[in-house]
Amino acid sequence: MITDIMEDTYYDSPERTPIEKIQEYSKEVLQSPLIVELLEGLNNAVVILDQNRQIVVFNQIAENLFKTYNTELAIGKRLGEALNCIHSNIMPAGCGTSQFCKECGAANAIRTHKESFLKEVRECRITSERPDLGESSLDLKVSASQLKINSHQYIIFTLQDISNEKRRHALERIFFHDILNTAGAIKGISDILYESDNPEEVLEFKDLLSFSSSHLIQEIQSQRELLQAESGQLKVNPFPIGINSILQSLYAIYSKHDIAKGKTIQLSYLDKDETITTDVVLLTRSLGNLMKNALEATTNFEIPVKCWVELEANHVSFHIKNDSVMPESIQLQMFQRSFSTKGEIGRGIGTYSVKLLVQQYLNGSVFFISNAKDKTVFTIKIPKVLV
Repeated sequence: MITDIMEDTYYDSPERTPIEKIQEYSKEVLQSPLIVELLEGLNNAVVILDQNRQIVVFNQIAENLFKTYNTELAIGKRLGEALNCIHSNIMPAGCGTSQFCKECGAANAIRTHKESFLKEVRECRITSERPDLGESSLDLKVSASQLKINSHQYIIFTLQDISNEKRRHALERIFFHDILNTAGAIKGISDILYESDNPEEVLEFKDLLSFSSSHLIQEIQSQRELLQAESGQLKVNPFPIGINSILQSLYAIYSKHDIAKGKTIQLSYLDKDETITTDVVLLTRSLGNLMKNALEATTNFEIPVKCWVELEANHVSFHIKNDSVMPESIQLQMFQRSFSTKGEIGRGIGTYSVKLLVQQYLNGSVFFISNAKDKTVFTIKIPKVLV
């Protein structure tokens, strides 16, 4: 096969087929009435790739997924490039060659199929970004299988959107596990209060009842906010607040949380408090998700989870650190919708929602480092004044 040799790769082969050859392949495939009928007869997006993973032909559903109105724009591209994957242009050779591609379901399905010649089915999470549409997330079930036309081997690649299924699993877990557990705790506390004659015990459980009720409301509100944020309907309500007040609120919520039992939260307050103007509800929710993740990741109870602030001229950064180090495979998939560091069905909303809220509604950014020297530190950086 004639190929253009590109630069090195972290994962799959970097070689690309010249566009003139791709156009020849496209004509060859479209000359088969059976293949054309197959492409348009299936209910899923279907793409035919050459051996260098480049698009030769695709059906109308795939064109809708690519959000292109010019078929020629997708021909010759690789899948991630056509889907505007945020990792597809990191390496000069494009889709399939970056470090992130090692954890991509689509890239793994294609590579495994090419090695085994058997049909390969995977789940795939893609974060795409376009200047006119912004950033969006795709949850897909993909499959790769072989197709031979004349003397040429191709790959039939199908894509099924399973975003609604993933969202349903997440909501089921939240409402039938987290919220039901909290509601059960409230019922148990209420029963104790009803039966207890001890004034000190009554006072203690009243405080616990108030905290549990607030936690239940926050869980429900956070899911409503996430759904509104994804649909672009979330309203931002900025107002002035002291940074130390935000830290105090964060501590008040999570120092009493079940996941903080036996663990220490160490906050570094500003010597001289400073006022910022932001949506404190969205900021506290985002910081709370990171704090909860840090507490869950902490296994050495003697080392505290730390939170501190750095001030710049026009921005403020909130840092949350725990003593663990994330495996590379987890780091490469961080912030993807439906990806969970805990490997449970229905998890994987936390860091995704943080990125969504901070970037799209607080005009900020969220990022992390995780290595043996620095351990794991997540940072939310926002403007001091949200306009």
